[in-house]
Amino acid sequence: MKRLVFIILTLLCVSGILADGAKYLIIAPDSFVQALQPLADWKTKKGVLAKIVPLSAFAGNTASQIKNYILNAYNNWTIRPEYILLAGHGTVLPYSGNSDDYFADMTGNYQIELSIGRIPCATVSQCQNIIAKTISYERTPYIDDSTWFRKGTTIVKETGGNPPDSAFWGDIRYIHNFWRHDYYMQIDSFSRLRGNNSIDVMNAISNGRIFIVYRGEAIYNWWLPFDLVIPESLNNGYKLPVIVSGSDQMMSMNDNTYLGNKFLNAGSFTNSKGAVGFFSTTVGGVTIDEVIRGEVVKGFFKAIIEENTYKMGDAAKRAKFIIDSIQPPFYTTTRYHEWQLFGDPELNLWTAVPKPLSVTYDSVINPTPSNVTVTVMTNGIPVRNALVCLMQDTTIYQYGNTDSNGIKVFSISPQDTGIISITVTARNCHPFEGVIRVLPEGIEELSTLNVTSTMFEIYPNPAKSFFIARIPSSIKNQMLKMFDTSGKLVKEIDTPSAHNDKIAEIIVSLKGIKPGVYFVKVGDEMVKEKLVVTR
Repeated sequence: MKRLVFIILTLLCVSGILADGAKYLIIAPDSFVQALQPLADWKTKKGVLAKIVPLSAFAGNTASQIKNYILNAYNNWTIRPEYILLAGHGTVLPYSGNSDDYFADMTGNYQIELSIGRIPCATVSQCQNIIAKTISYERTPYIDDSTWFRKGTTIVKETGGNPPDSAFWGDIRYIHNFWRHDYYMQIDSFSRLRGNNSIDVMNAISNGRIFIVYRGEAIYNWWLPFDLVIPESLNNGYKLPVIVSGSDQMMSMNDNTYLGNKFLNAGSFTNSKGAVGFFSTTVGGVTIDEVIRGEVVKGFFKAIIEENTYKMGDAAKRAKFIIDSIQPPFYTTTRYHEWQLFGDPELNLWTAVPKPLSVTYDSVINPTPSNVTVTVMTNGIPVRNALVCLMQDTTIYQYGNTDSNGIKVFSISPQDTGIISITVTARNCHPFEGVIRVLPEGIEELSTLNVTSTMFEIYPNPAKSFFIARIPSSIKNQMLKMFDTSGKLVKEIDTPSAHNDKIAEIIVSLKGIKPGVYFVKVGDEMVKEKLVVTR
């Protein structure tokens, strides 16, 4: 029941606050909307305002109608889209040629201004599977075995011809240098000439790898001896890699038998496996194209590791921009358009073991205009540029990034009592999710414990923004008073009536109370231990 109420409130919240636009725009068949809602909810909750637009919003369901909708949003919405997710295989969601760049090109010059991705799902169950993997990767990363965050695999299928093998190996060494700089604990370097095969790749992925990179000739599938990599036979669970395949056509807009499609669709809602992202090409070409493709592969990792571009779609867009800007020999715009991303374009990529976030803020406030100061730390160090989002029903939606001291201050005006969610995300940090209680002055919140006791207790001690008083029935219906060390009364509230023989708990706000030592009294009882208020 609580889950149902939360979903309803979230849907109301999303529908109410999207009037001014959205940063994250999801286009999907109507039948996929419910499966996609958890992703839209999560993105919105963390501060990336999301909107799902069903295909029924477009009279003819054509690619041009979808493009015009995105273009209008980009040019006219107050909050305009930065990320586009096309949620559907080409048989259920329109596409243009072999490229989704058409939908992300806002100026008509063939280059994309928006980060775009597609999930190649043809059924609702496939959509649910990919969304579950995406949310798990970002929101609840698998940390029972944290070593997989520090492992990467490269695969080279040597040709001995044109292009020369040295081109492939040069790309691999470039990536290895990045991984070594990031202190990867294991780097697999598989190749045909070294005797490696599909079994080695399957075992590595099942063991857990954060990135997989393939360089060499291939089309539709990786070539012998790596042609028997079967995503559906993997056993990697939620240790989900991002795969970059610098080769001929490894993805298809309308054929889920291609390797990239298989990696995204592998597994099920209850049995995760495969990959969370696949960046490769949808076009075949002459062999000399492989040298050009190497620049995109390198550009993807250069963006992530050297330029600190840690969102998957942004890294893909940056890699395409790099190849377009240098325009190596034999370059054409086809080489720009052929690269596509399967997966969530706003996905926050892991490049290290997620660190815990320590977030401090006033967890109890009153329904009056308030400044909420949020401080974000990890291992005692301030976290700069952490994204902090406050959200309550349809009345409060604010987000922003922390400064160099790890601080973000919000000015909010709660209209009523209730719960404000606070969500904090930062690069390579485990997401923090908490709540701020908006409660009336005095008895902020009352609950009854299913225990009996004759003792009056308060906790936590020391306390920051509130303390909890446990009041047995024998002393209920009395005034709770708080004194400083000089005996001055600084706070006074009513306690609940003696309606049963159970303990009542009340949360008492410390707003306006200066740090120091105090005594709390209710009826004729005096807390034996001092209450210490800190900040």
